[in-house]
Amino acid sequence: MDDLFADQGPAFAPQPDRLEIVAGKVVASMNRPSVAQKRFNTLMARIDAEQQLLQTLCHAMDTHVSAHAQAVHRLGAESAELCKRMVVYLDLRLQDPAKPKGLTANQRQQAVRMLLMLCEQVQAQQDDAQIDAIVQRYAPQKEDDESAQDDKDMMRSLLESFVGNDFAQGRDFDSPEDMLHAAMEHEQRKQAAAQAKREAKRAERKATKGPSAREQAAAQKEQDAQAALRTVYRQLASALHPDREGDAQLRARKTAVMSEVNAAYQRNDLSTLLRIQLQEEMVDPTRAASLSEDRLKAMCSLLAEQVRALEQDNAQLRRTMEYQVGYPAWQRFDEASLLALLQDERESMEEGVAHMRADLQRVQDDKELKAWLKEQLRENKANRRSADMLDMDDILQAMMARR
Repeated sequence: MDDLFADQGPAFAPQPDRLEIVAGKVVASMNRPSVAQKRFNTLMARIDAEQQLLQTLCHAMDTHVSAHAQAVHRLGAESAELCKRMVVYLDLRLQDPAKPKGLTANQRQQAVRMLLMLCEQVQAQQDDAQIDAIVQRYAPQKEDDESAQDDKDMMRSLLESFVGNDFAQGRDFDSPEDMLHAAMEHEQRKQAAAQAKREAKRAERKATKGPSAREQAAAQKEQDAQAALRTVYRQLASALHPDREGDAQLRARKTAVMSEVNAAYQRNDLSTLLRIQLQEEMVDPTRAASLSEDRLKAMCSLLAEQVRALEQDNAQLRRTMEYQVGYPAWQRFDEASLLALLQDERESMEEGVAHMRADLQRVQDDKELKAWLKEQLRENKANRRSADMLDMDDILQAMMARR
């Protein structure tokens, strides 16, 4: 009588997977890919993507951002020079005895305000003795001192409400900005001290209890990962050691490749070691050695660390790019968008420089000077209203971010 269940015998039992590393991916030659195999392939693909992004960002920083910085520096210097020329002209015009009735009292007052504002712009770019002398001639020192003290008092009151009365520690600050920095540093020190205290208590509890099961598992996982890395490294070192090569050209080549292997091993770069294996034809797709699931999981642990490290490097580059040129770090990077942003900024600065040059020519005529002063008065009022609304929001946001 035929056995109806013969297909369930040992000969028909599921066969274990044989794994092959081909072109940087683990391929299951039998049955369906396991979870570990799929994760390995996913991690290798993510490493490829992050490395490509890293190269793209480095290229953008070294070429586009660098060239943009040079252009901005040149335009900034040109703008500062035009500001200085305008300051010198306004100073001469205000001092000109030949035109005592050319400007009304309000117009003279507005001209002085514009002169001092332009002086601030020049002083922000460079030290200039001539500009310093002009400032001394027009600056209302007493009013400035009183206004600065009012600003400092208001800032101190605001900061004390956030970080306490002890942040100043008896110090007197030169400006509200210095006071803000001191308060932030004080808050950071308090948070660091609290964190250190929590960590000390945690370490004390850990010392009495010993490592937890999770910590033991993590330590074992780290050991397995390092063992897998060492295995791949030793295979490469054995095959590529230049001292075992008699041919001079091959010895030189193996020396170069071995240098790359050593560098990859030092930074725990498993993906590069695996690709060098493939490059050196040490992995045969038709005769690849089997990989156990445990070893594959250990490799995945190392690859996951690489992914995290690359993501951190790319995030830092994005933050640097945002700080330097204003390209948002949260926005998906696109080279064309970056170039458009940089071009817009340069064009805006170029328009500003051209406008300043035209203004300098325009104010040579007294009638145009008066019209220009009136225009600047309207613009300054609008700017002050906008700045007053934003300043307090910025201060509050900065303090809340530190809490």
